[in-house]
Amino acid sequence: MPDNEIKDRNKEAVKPAPKPERKAEPAAGDDLKPRHKMGLVEILIFLLLAGVVFIFIFGMQQMQREKEQELALQEKFEEILPTFQQIAQAAKTYKENDEFGAWPIDIGEIADPTKINTPEFTFTWLEDGIVQLTTTKEFGKEGITVDYDLNTDSYTVTDPDPGVKPVIKDSWVNQ
Repeated sequence: MPDNEIKDRNKEAVKPAPKPERKAEPAAGDDLKPRHKMGLVEILIFLLLAGVVFIFIFGMQQMQREKEQELALQEKFEEILPTFQQIAQAAKTYKENDEFGAWPIDIGEIADPTKINTPEFTFTWLEDGIVQLTTTKEFGKEGITVDYDLNTDSYTVTDPDPGVKPVIKDSWVNQ
């Protein structure tokens, strides 16, 4: 009997392993789609594209707001330009009527400072026929000066810090 036991053991040892059962394949008419997992690369690409879109949208909105602010400041400045001409005309008349042909000493001699100055701008008279406009804090930045030279009929814009907004552009005065 021992020989039969050895043969039975050998038969059991030689048997091949059972094959795994295959899943039933869906019929051709079924619309089952295979599952697709998003990998790390796909997620990163999606986040990158979303970031670019948000940067573009918010950047454009910021540019639009800055442009609107600049147009409002330009409008404020252009409202004050006729005052330069009024002061210039009054100064020229003063010089013609002066017996020594001199320019006025102070802006108060040719115009009432309370009428020409605004909360955003103040006017002063400099020597040699120059009218100076200086911005105040209400304009958004204090200390920008615009000089109008009556002798040469030209404007000069001087900004102590041109990198900081708001600014007065040369194109606003040379129109």
